[in-house]
Amino acid sequence: MEDAVGELAKAVGPAAILAGGSDLLVRMKGGFIEPELIVDIKAISGLADITETADGFRIGAAVPCAVLGENKAVRKAWPGVVEAANLIGSKQVQGR
Repeated sequence: MEDAVGELAKAVGPAAILAGGSDLLVRMKGGFIEPELIVDIKAISGLADITETADGFRIGAAVPCAVLGENKAVRKAWPGVVEAANLIGSKQVQGR
């Protein structure tokens, strides 16, 4: 995490964060953004984890939507969240 934040902080030109990628790629193809630096956060420890807590769940920023539906505890406790995640994009997008 510190490395990613450090790279973003020292970027001279426009920078972007890559998590799933679909929104960023659409914006780049459309010419809305031309980042000189792209930081992929998928491999940062903890950002792709789902952790059950006393209050519910902590869902990391890089958890793919498809993974929410695969988690039995999340499906049982938060069926609406899983249903909403299933409505986002295609299966390929949900898996990224």
